[in-house]
Amino acid sequence: MPQRRTTIDAIRGLCLINIFVNHIQDGAVSAVSPSRLGFSDSADIFVLLSGISIALAGSQASRRRLPDIVAHLWRRAARIYAFELVIVFATLGLLAAILALRGVTGVHAQDTALLRDHGFPNLLSHALTLRQTVGYSSVLRLYVALMLIAPILLRLAGWRFWAPLPPALLLWIAAGHFHLVLSNSLSGAPFALTILPWTLIFALGITIGQGLVDGVALPRPRGLTGLALGYLVGYLVLAVVVVRLWPAAADWAATRNDAFWLGASKTYQSPLRVLHVLALAYLVMALPRAPLIRLLHQVPRNHPLTRLGRRSLPVFTAGAIGAVLASEALDLAAIPLNAAWLPLLLLEAGMIALFVGIALRIAGRPGRARPAHPAPPEVRVAGLRGTPAIA
Repeated sequence: MPQRRTTIDAIRGLCLINIFVNHIQDGAVSAVSPSRLGFSDSADIFVLLSGISIALAGSQASRRRLPDIVAHLWRRAARIYAFELVIVFATLGLLAAILALRGVTGVHAQDTALLRDHGFPNLLSHALTLRQTVGYSSVLRLYVALMLIAPILLRLAGWRFWAPLPPALLLWIAAGHFHLVLSNSLSGAPFALTILPWTLIFALGITIGQGLVDGVALPRPRGLTGLALGYLVGYLVLAVVVVRLWPAAADWAATRNDAFWLGASKTYQSPLRVLHVLALAYLVMALPRAPLIRLLHQVPRNHPLTRLGRRSLPVFTAGAIGAVLASEALDLAAIPLNAAWLPLLLLEAGMIALFVGIALRIAGRPGRARPAHPAPPEVRVAGLRGTPAIA
């Protein structure tokens, strides 16, 4: 079997660790995670990479029968839903134990209150029908929806690599401008990750992947590279300096997740977030020899990060369940430790190390290294190694 794209897998591996760190509620390590360095975060990167991977794996989609494409991706949706069920059942079990031991308290008090007020069978029913988020299962619900619409986007990309973008842009603008986002059936809170606004990021990934397949050259003018780099650095200046010196900037930062056009909402996938993830993707592809970026392109297939990225679905599932347990354990430990920062930091670091160890066991042992095959010209332009498979 051809070698997978190790760059994509390595980035996925980094994102999986970062997601687990940020899912530990009230943890100290998340304060210095990469998600604090920009408008977008690991969720945006994951959805973009999913679109790229599917387009690469489904190359020559225009020459394949549409029913075959639909059957493959809908089977993928069913598999993702199966892992969604694992997260839902395990999380509800943990919440039931927390409710029995502590009552409606701890860092997941809102979820335990739902369990207390609506009962286990009712909450389970709403979660299984994807109407209510339980724990950290929302991203898998999004992926199920994306896999269902992926055949249409792939077919469009097979015709013209850019064709998925116009309909995705229309959906994105309508959803953001008119706040067309569904709410949780029991809590009433808007879904954090929903299909209409997030289709654009997925479609952008498919466009990039199909562009690689079609041999579309990546534009590399210095001005575009400078704009992308300046945008990423500009956020750091805003977050570290400007918000401390300018009260209006601090007010904007505090409410940035509430607005679409001039905010940075994750719910509505604001323009600032889309531009941020595109700037990251462009620099990774356009500057494969730059410091730090070079390391991503040189990661071998048996590297721990690559192994995690290859098994992203079971690893994410383990992290989603583990983060609930780790958050509650950290909250409980703070009581006898009198919230002393050093012991809690060491405990949190131990939990992260434990997750990485378990995740590597899930990912399996490293296999024998295979000789690298020369990448086709369009892949060398983008700086991505190997040939793809759907992950």
